[in-house]
Amino acid sequence: MIKENSKLFMEDSSMRIKSLCFVLFSFFSCNVMAGELIIPDDKADILFETKLGIVTFAHQKHAELSITECTTCHHKIQPEDTAVKPCHDCHKHDAKSKDVVKTSKAFHTRCIGCHEYTAAGGQNAGPLKKKCKLCHVKPETK
Repeated sequence: MIKENSKLFMEDSSMRIKSLCFVLFSFFSCNVMAGELIIPDDKADILFETKLGIVTFAHQKHAELSITECTTCHHKIQPEDTAVKPCHDCHKHDAKSKDVVKTSKAFHTRCIGCHEYTAAGGQNAGPLKKKCKLCHVKPETK
């Protein structure tokens, strides 16, 4: 009886170890396959110069939010991409084509739209409409 119990215990332990190894392998391989893009240090905070003042976008902070993914803002990214194009590669200040959304319209639509959506869900969010100076900060003059 004792021999049978120890044999069952050994088989059970062996199965637990195999299961644990499988779970760990699956977890790590999924992260690698997902190809998670990393924000370079020089892009953790991005400064945009505008007519109304400098806008500081906390890129890393936004990327770490539970409600965002890269595609939340970088809507043209493809699964096979290893780098993400800067916003201004597609969105231009002086876009004249109807196919290209101007920089200001793209940012205001994406940013304010997301902030409003987040606030409507009862969570803290960034600046909303009509609060221009919260994002657009004029450099101090001496």
